[in-house]
Amino acid sequence: MKPLSVWSYVFSLGMWLSLCFGAAATVIELNIRDAERDLTLYGDAYSDHLDKEMISSEVILKGFSAFFGAVGSTDQLKATRYVRQVIEANPQIFALEIVQSVAKNQLAEFVSRKRRNGIPNFTVKSFSYGSDRKWQALKDKPLYYPIVFIEPMLSGSEDVLGLDVESVPFLQRAMSESLQRRAPVASHPFRLIEGNLAYVVFCPITQAFRRNGSPLAHSTQDELVVDMVIDAAKLAEPIKFPVFDGGTVRVYHKDFSPEDTKGQLLEITGKARSPIENAIFPAFVYQKSLVTMGEPFSLMVWRQIGWSDLSLGLLALMAMLTLMSSLLLLAFLRAHQQGRILNIENQNRLWQLANHDALTGLPNRMLLTDRLEQLLARMRRQEKQLAVMFLDLDDFKQVNDTYGHDFGDQLLKLVAERLRSSVRADDTVARMSGDEFIILIGSVENQEALTAVRQKIQQTLSEGFQIEEQLFRVRASIGIALFPEDGDAPESLIRQADKRMYADKQAAGVRAPQG
Repeated sequence: MKPLSVWSYVFSLGMWLSLCFGAAATVIELNIRDAERDLTLYGDAYSDHLDKEMISSEVILKGFSAFFGAVGSTDQLKATRYVRQVIEANPQIFALEIVQSVAKNQLAEFVSRKRRNGIPNFTVKSFSYGSDRKWQALKDKPLYYPIVFIEPMLSGSEDVLGLDVESVPFLQRAMSESLQRRAPVASHPFRLIEGNLAYVVFCPITQAFRRNGSPLAHSTQDELVVDMVIDAAKLAEPIKFPVFDGGTVRVYHKDFSPEDTKGQLLEITGKARSPIENAIFPAFVYQKSLVTMGEPFSLMVWRQIGWSDLSLGLLALMAMLTLMSSLLLLAFLRAHQQGRILNIENQNRLWQLANHDALTGLPNRMLLTDRLEQLLARMRRQEKQLAVMFLDLDDFKQVNDTYGHDFGDQLLKLVAERLRSSVRADDTVARMSGDEFIILIGSVENQEALTAVRQKIQQTLSEGFQIEEQLFRVRASIGIALFPEDGDAPESLIRQADKRMYADKQAAGVRAPQG
């Protein structure tokens, strides 16, 4: 068992944060889908509203045309009352007008009759709508199409009476198409004198008037066209259809691109999004043709998604839970790491107790046997010699009997340190029991090398040990067994080294300790 690495922390925390961020991303994705769905519902509702308003206006215009076709010989007062009632019920209608075609050879008589019938300053004139927006001299042409009726007659509207519709190109195109199709046709958007955007719908009167005293017709060949001016601003219902933050509602004529202001009939914008929102969130577009008058207009709703479209409360809660859970995860990993370290320390301590001598810290018999087996296997492969050196301290029992076991234990610790310092770092010094030690020496080159090691051990032990102001010099009896000459198994080598240690002790005249 090993402690957890830093990468384990990073990986665990990264996996958890990935799950949390994935959940947050799912919530954001659902919010964006909801916003896209809301945009579609909003666009459908808005287009239905505009369709109803435009179709209603078209129906009113057709009714106005039929009204004049049926009762054109009656007094204009009836027409005026009719128009006022219609506009009162439909505020998007700015005005209803009548256009009459007049031949060039009848123009003077037509103007005179209008002046005699109560319009003293009436004249047929042109208007430069696309340039300086001023009245101009009338051009010479076979037919003229002056406006002969306006209701309501607001302040300044008197000047519009007599306007030759053909002098305004976008009105001329719509009127000509209406006459050809014998159906309502809408013009391009334009701006009223009052400032609002508007458009005009033309519709031919279904029956020309006869010469019966009507002030609106001159002959059976006269062409009469009714038109309706629609105030685009009043088509929108900002209370019923508030614009989204980051949204734009635009109605435009199909002859123009959506971005071309010349073709825009209506544009309402919501609160602008920040550059960051524009950069990180998507935008959606809803587009639909309005089903009226040959579908000349289209509705486009553009929505830039932003922070306000997200469930910020839920995301904040998720962020807080992510932070808290991440801290708990780190605390758990830290506690787990401490538990693993403690477990490792306990295992190391148990292994140390099981494989080392408690007094000296040297390997015990169990670890010695394991290391000897490994060393034997390596020496066999390398075809080298191995030495097992068995040491026994002479007269150690007398030290214990004279000075006590505590004194003897201190001496054993010091002897163990001297033995470790007397051999190479990769050689093994182990304590068998009592005052017996074994040294494993690998890769023995020759007998002289072993003799040098033996002499070094005897010399360092004879230098003495200072314990409680007492100097003790120690001599050890040493027996050596070689692999492969003296055996090829741990037990046989240790047994042979033990025998030679006793032989060395007897040769030195030291009395062997009693079992």
